[in-house]
Amino acid sequence: MIENINRAWGHFIAKHPWWHIIWSLVFTCLLSIYIYRLHIEHDIRASFSPKNSRAAYENSIYKEFFNLTTSPQRSFVLFTAKDNGSMLRQPQLEDVYKLDSHLTDSLRLVDNVTRVPRCHPLCNINRPFHLISNALQKAYNNETDDEEVILDYPLSFYQGTPLFVGMNMIEVQTSDVAFPENNSKIIYVKRLILWYFSRADTPDSLESYKELTWDLFQKSQNSSYLTYINFEIFGDEIANREMIRGAIEATVLMTIGFLLLLLFVFVSVYRRLSQGYNTLAVPIVVAISVLCPFMGSFAAFGVLTFIGYDTYAIMCVTPFLVLGIGVDDAFIIIQSWNQNKEIKSRSHRLATVFVNVGPSITITSLTNTVAFGIGFATPTPQMSLFCFCTSMAVFFDYILTFTLLAPVIFLVTPEGKTTSENGNISKNGKAHHDHISHTTPIEQPLAKPIYYYTKFICSNVGRFTAVILATVLYVIAYTGVVTMKSSFEPSKAFPSDSPLALSIYSVRSVFNEFFPINIIVHQPPDISNKHEYDRFYDMVTSLESLPESYGRNRTLLWLIPYEKLDRQTADLMEYFGYDKNKYVPSYDNLDFFLEYAGYPPTIRFKKDEKNKTVVTAFQFTIISRDMAEWANRAVFEEQCRDIILKYPEFNATLYDGDSAILALLLSVKIDVIGSIAVTIACMTVICSFFIYNQIGVTLIALTISSICFCLVGLMSWWGADLDPVTIIDLLLATGFSVDYTAHIAHQYYVKIGNREERIGHSLNEMCVPMLQAGISTILCMMPLIFVPTYAIVAFAKTVFIVVGVGLLHGLFFLPILLYILPEQILCFGRCGVPRENPANTEEINETKQPFLLRANEQN
Repeated sequence: MIENINRAWGHFIAKHPWWHIIWSLVFTCLLSIYIYRLHIEHDIRASFSPKNSRAAYENSIYKEFFNLTTSPQRSFVLFTAKDNGSMLRQPQLEDVYKLDSHLTDSLRLVDNVTRVPRCHPLCNINRPFHLISNALQKAYNNETDDEEVILDYPLSFYQGTPLFVGMNMIEVQTSDVAFPENNSKIIYVKRLILWYFSRADTPDSLESYKELTWDLFQKSQNSSYLTYINFEIFGDEIANREMIRGAIEATVLMTIGFLLLLLFVFVSVYRRLSQGYNTLAVPIVVAISVLCPFMGSFAAFGVLTFIGYDTYAIMCVTPFLVLGIGVDDAFIIIQSWNQNKEIKSRSHRLATVFVNVGPSITITSLTNTVAFGIGFATPTPQMSLFCFCTSMAVFFDYILTFTLLAPVIFLVTPEGKTTSENGNISKNGKAHHDHISHTTPIEQPLAKPIYYYTKFICSNVGRFTAVILATVLYVIAYTGVVTMKSSFEPSKAFPSDSPLALSIYSVRSVFNEFFPINIIVHQPPDISNKHEYDRFYDMVTSLESLPESYGRNRTLLWLIPYEKLDRQTADLMEYFGYDKNKYVPSYDNLDFFLEYAGYPPTIRFKKDEKNKTVVTAFQFTIISRDMAEWANRAVFEEQCRDIILKYPEFNATLYDGDSAILALLLSVKIDVIGSIAVTIACMTVICSFFIYNQIGVTLIALTISSICFCLVGLMSWWGADLDPVTIIDLLLATGFSVDYTAHIAHQYYVKIGNREERIGHSLNEMCVPMLQAGISTILCMMPLIFVPTYAIVAFAKTVFIVVGVGLLHGLFFLPILLYILPEQILCFGRCGVPRENPANTEEINETKQPFLLRANEQN
């Protein structure tokens, strides 16, 4: 049935070529019309945060707690002394103050719309450092300081109140005794770190903060901006801009790849269509061959925009990726068109081409569409929409291959003239085989290289070589798979030559020593109730008991100093005889504490019906270490969530701005296996509609699985980690892999003759297009190797590996399997059944000499 449909479609296109061309152009224009509304999402955090995920829920809780309408912008600045000395010396502190004042003053400006400072409610996030810095400056200036300050690490004391300075000082050395000149136990501080927060409720606030941090980022590259210190600034907007820069570099280099591919396509098409065609035939066919993928991509972007989705920077590679995929179909059609040049009628010739290669192109295109379509289910918006867009683009390109490219090839071929075996046109437009039925595919004599290669495959030497090669490949792949680790680094998202990437070492040292885990409690405990009090501190103690946690001495929990104040007040009342009862914690002194602490934004409260202050929610922070590795951080935070869930009465929620990425790291192994398994299953089902042999379909599935296994192992050897980037690359590769298996398998089962003959004819028809497809894809992606961005380079490496491993499987391992398996197994179903031949049976049989004999005669 499929064969009849393809034949009828070929005749229909041949009858109305111009209508197909016109409607293809109109169809593409209509789908692309909304592309002018395309919006590029620059927020790197948003690109990794699914809307309905746990991370999104935690983010919404965080925004509600701090009364924010949108996620805030965050940044931090690392300071180091140019002479590698301590950062607490007077000249260094003055430089820090200069930069800090510039940032703080800008963030304290009141927004015209919200009427609150842009840094509200965390304007005083660096207050502990400011108090310590001011005390040191007074000591250096020999000024009288009436404020009692004791400098220590990680807790200093200001007027008897503990100040946690561990969040501002990194790599600190202390003494057992305080130095009398500045009342400090701190000997040396290698790095200072200051944190900044900005609301993004209004465009003005957001844009102002972006420009402020970007300006400082550029100044950080100028070592003369500050006299005594160097600084490194990290922020959301800086990461976004650097990521965009990497995407732009990739686009520029892929343009070079496009030119290389264009040259290769021109040479390949010229070899096929140079003789017997109009001068403009080759340029026209080449132009349409590369235009179809781009038209499909534009249509996909238009549909994406019409639906209402955003576009992400990584999607800039979609047109070039689809070009690498789509041009393969052009090679196959042109190859088949050239091989059927004996057919005089263009209509019959086009129908024959559709019968020969239509199923192969359909299999690969639909499987690529499905593979990328499955990627749409990935939780990361950036990767999900990249897959969705590419899936649509591949499908549109598939349609255009038949409705635009095929009619163009049909039209540029002169009517009534067909080339002979050597490319010359016979007199009266008749070729040497014009007596052959126009609807019957003709088995072409084998080229000499294909003939000898087929003999090698079918020999004992070929089989022995395959066993040795497969063994070595599987051992290498297995080693790579078992040693592959789940990890993610922020530097993977932006160019490696970015100052951000170069500063990752500094950030790692910070996160290895200090990393805050923020927990918001929505149902505060009644500390007067012993059961609730004990339950709450059981939860806190469990969190502090985790190996990565420092413990109680660094936990930032307001209840600890409040209870101290409350107890002191109770002791004072008892001393004066007002209260003789045993002390029980209560919120009776909460008003005084809040006023004394400056009404910290981490405590939410209200007045009840008795005008008594009641705590409605609060945030506390567990300080952890060894969090430079994102995989460690993901596991630690998941352990914290498990502990929190054991105490549902407090309705506590953990918050981390990077939770979306961390969640992916926890499930990446299962996601990879599941995605590949589902993709292979879907591709197997698709292949079963076009290859009427269960064993053939099984061989395709096994070959695809083998390609994917080898791909993962070789990617590991080439430096890839198991991360969200790798998931998408593997989905892409799984779709690619069918291109190198389905063609040979399909041709094998539709050819007639013995196994060696069918293998030879399959290779003769598909070997050259497959090699051309592989080379063109590599040429298109090769410049990406020079993009200094991990995500893009990993993408290019994946393409290179899957092309190499795919060609090895499709042109070597699979033909050998088809040869060595017993005929009764291989032909369990339909195998080598001749096509329906309505006429000229005797004439056709005269031409069906054994192909090896004809190959020898030709050679």
